[in-house]
Amino acid sequence: MNKKLELKDLFLSACNLSRRATNPLKNENGFALILALSMLAIMSLLVSMALNTANMETGISGNYRTAQLAFDSAQRAVEYASTKGDIYTSLGPGSAPYDLDDNDGDGNDGDDTDEVNVKGGTNWGLSGTDNYVAYQMAAAIPPGSGSDPTYFEARYYIVNVTGAGPRNSLARVEAQVGRIVPK
Repeated sequence: MNKKLELKDLFLSACNLSRRATNPLKNENGFALILALSMLAIMSLLVSMALNTANMETGISGNYRTAQLAFDSAQRAVEYASTKGDIYTSLGPGSAPYDLDDNDGDGNDGDDTDEVNVKGGTNWGLSGTDNYVAYQMAAAIPPGSGSDPTYFEARYYIVNVTGAGPRNSLARVEAQVGRIVPK
């Protein structure tokens, strides 16, 4: 009887093997491993894309910051030139522009009071040699300025500066400044 059972078990196991060989779609051995490896590959791809995006965003924000520091330097120069009254006393029709780079005439840029004031305690200031204030024109005072047009006139000046920032970043600003002065 044991021999019959053994033959029967052997026959059934042979049938199962032949069924597996003829229908491989029903064989699920190793499917979980393939699924896990596929999911791991997809997740690795997503993580690498996220890291790449984060690095790109960091670079963009760094570039924005350096450009902003250069622009702030140029804005400081415009504000300084707009508020320093000594600059405008020497400017008029036919006069040479006031040089913000070398106003002491020694040919040495960087040692002047103007440049030190423009830096304002930062490491960034003016760049180039074309930073100036130039007389543009005189005209009637704007309506509503509160000044009597028989005694006062408006004088307009161009302030042209290039601010420098870290990593050789530059920002060029040109502004028009109007001043109400006695005739």
